[in-house]
Amino acid sequence: MTDLALAVAQTRYAMRGFLRDPRALVLMVVMPVFLVVILNTVFHGSTRFAGARVPVGSYYTASMTAYVVMMTGFGSLLISVTTARERGLLKRFRGTPMPSWIYLASEIGQNIVVVAATSVVLLAVGVAFYHVKVSGHLLAGLAVYVLVGTACFSALGLAATRVATTTDAASAMGPFSTVVLSFISGVFVPVALMPSWLVTLGKLFPLEHVAHGLQTAFLVPGSTGITAADLGVLVAWGAAGILVAVRTFRWEPLAAGG
Repeated sequence: MTDLALAVAQTRYAMRGFLRDPRALVLMVVMPVFLVVILNTVFHGSTRFAGARVPVGSYYTASMTAYVVMMTGFGSLLISVTTARERGLLKRFRGTPMPSWIYLASEIGQNIVVVAATSVVLLAVGVAFYHVKVSGHLLAGLAVYVLVGTACFSALGLAATRVATTTDAASAMGPFSTVVLSFISGVFVPVALMPSWLVTLGKLFPLEHVAHGLQTAFLVPGSTGITAADLGVLVAWGAAGILVAVRTFRWEPLAAGG
């Protein structure tokens, strides 16, 4: 069996594990839909984006997709890899004939599948209840930002495992980081309602660029939302995450002095 076939098989195994975990299903799939409903109830009507009035329903469908990209790509990966490391699973896995990278590739592959599936669910909810209009431009932007965004946050999640010395630490870091950045990146609160200094601060981090790209694709007719500026920031953060992960990633439990 080739390495690629092994990676695909391991990804399928990872997906079965995810589907059997009710907590993961609630956090990654049910919670984003719930947030769309709640935020549309609080900020009903319209808001301003790119100098125009836009429907809140479309704004939050795009925003919650960005939230899922970070929560799954960064938070879920950080927790799952740290948990496997601290239980000694990574160390044992590395001792098998299977190349070590296949485990990490399968975890990232599983995250991409989960993000893609949840994005489809959110889009369906937006179309059914919030008058989101689907177009080829929107689908192109959605595909690019889901793929690039998830890859970027997965790299950062792997890099952060060196800081998360326990499963509890990872379980706090992942969701906390996602929620904090969601507030300053125009995900939970419309950009038009945020002070300019907070908007500027948010642009330093990758979530704002995923959110901005998706919001543009959903809200600006004829636009994919794909820009060199947004993609450039995501690639830069992703590259930094890879460099840190390559230098600092550990297969042995850190709690035991690894």
